[in-house]
Amino acid sequence: MDYYCFPTRTGDISVFFNLEQYTDSSERFFYQTTQENVMLAKQKGKLLLFDLRTQTFIDCNGNAIDIRGKEIFPRCQIQESEQLLNAIANNRGNSIVSRTDSKIVENWFEYIDVQRKFLRTTFGEVQNNLHFYEKKFGNEFFLKTVKKQFSNICHIIQMGDSKVLFSFVGHSLFGGNMLISDNLTPVLVTDALSIIKDDYGKREWRVFVVKGKIWCISRTSDDLVDIEPYIIEKIQRKIEQLSEKSIFPSSYCVDFFEYDNNGEVVFDICEFNPIECSGVYRNNNLVF
Repeated sequence: MDYYCFPTRTGDISVFFNLEQYTDSSERFFYQTTQENVMLAKQKGKLLLFDLRTQTFIDCNGNAIDIRGKEIFPRCQIQESEQLLNAIANNRGNSIVSRTDSKIVENWFEYIDVQRKFLRTTFGEVQNNLHFYEKKFGNEFFLKTVKKQFSNICHIIQMGDSKVLFSFVGHSLFGGNMLISDNLTPVLVTDALSIIKDDYGKREWRVFVVKGKIWCISRTSDDLVDIEPYIIEKIQRKIEQLSEKSIFPSSYCVDFFEYDNNGEVVFDICEFNPIECSGVYRNNNLVF
């Protein structure tokens, strides 16, 4: 890898360290968890910054860098993805992921089979047809936006003469329309699964795949958790199967999990996310 690229609004790396400026918790979390990778890339001489003000690629001292033909691992927030990937392509850099790739990964369920079935619809359609969803799934189901925004168990609750959709987030109760503002937002609906837990929490793993090869694997935890050899073997087999699908991108982030299905432990793909804007866990070390 020639460069690891991170956007900056100031032309330097201060955006990753002056965390008190961020009032939005998710934005602060992104910059906080990106610090280590920025510093590692800098130490290895592989740090590339994309100046959002000037739309140019620079080093940490503000000097212009010619990225033509250079292999680049982009890392950014979701809202910066399209701009960054387009800029790399326009400057003839060799990004491990293109904007087309990112779109395919967002819609992974159209290309990849898993053991559970999804209904693809809009958030407004779900809210307007709660009787249908209650009949199909019961009074709770899993709902996520196609473009990463919301992902949680939703509950159908009787309030007076009406049924209302709610999601419990942390210790608070929020109405669904407060979390997803646009009723036209594409969503996926499936059964509320019973994810298996152990002493470290839910048994879920986040895997970064670069050019068809496993880049790193982490338990979805901020603690250092060993991964069982049989889990690594299962992940490896799944990645090899995915590499055989010529239409699917070769670089992506994928989550695996184990859940209980009537007493049977099922290991399967949980979801995919674009590699450039997926969050990292304790063992997701990206810079080599």
